[in-house]
Amino acid sequence: MFSEFFVSKTINPLSPSMNVGEALKHLRKFYLEMLPVVENDVLVNYALIQDLESLPKETKLGYLNKYATAMPFVSPEQHILDVLSHLKSLNLSLLAFLNQDKKYIGFIKTKDVVMELSQSMTIIGQGSIVVVRMNKSDFSVADIVRIVEYNDVKVLGFLTFDKSEFEAIEVHLKLNTRVLRNVLATLERYNYNVVEYFNREDINDDNGWRYENLLKYIDL
Repeated sequence: MFSEFFVSKTINPLSPSMNVGEALKHLRKFYLEMLPVVENDVLVNYALIQDLESLPKETKLGYLNKYATAMPFVSPEQHILDVLSHLKSLNLSLLAFLNQDKKYIGFIKTKDVVMELSQSMTIIGQGSIVVVRMNKSDFSVADIVRIVEYNDVKVLGFLTFDKSEFEAIEVHLKLNTRVLRNVLATLERYNYNVVEYFNREDINDDNGWRYENLLKYIDL
């Protein structure tokens, strides 16, 4: 469930009885691009600063065109990742937060959600990052984790990105180690395409290991 800890309740929403001039003054005071329009704790609309700036100052917000037929909002039942996905798909800087009775409580800013997600171990955990590219049909979290952890390495988290230009998916693995030689070798052995890695400490050791094997091969 989404925590109300992220909900901004100190800035009042706009009211349908306010005029455009008052609304612009309120938005600029708090450096906001938009705010919900609320009447009797019910979300009735959203007012965006770029829309208001083109209207006569005396126009009442109650006469604004509806932002959408069904007003988007965040509910307590949603996960933070769903909230971020919702905000991104609508390209909005904030969304109203409504309780289980659909009453307005406050609003959620996109930047606050991003800030919270940045505290994830996937982001701040110490270790390295390995980027693996594969066909979408071959993607299996269980398989990748099993292969990595076979080397006594833990997967702290991962992010997936659609790479349509390659007709593939990229998995960015956050690992709890900077020593990657064995992990990379195991992924290679299972035909995973490692395209990048970051924060690796044993790269010089790995180069030495490859050089020694090359000499042995030449001696043969």
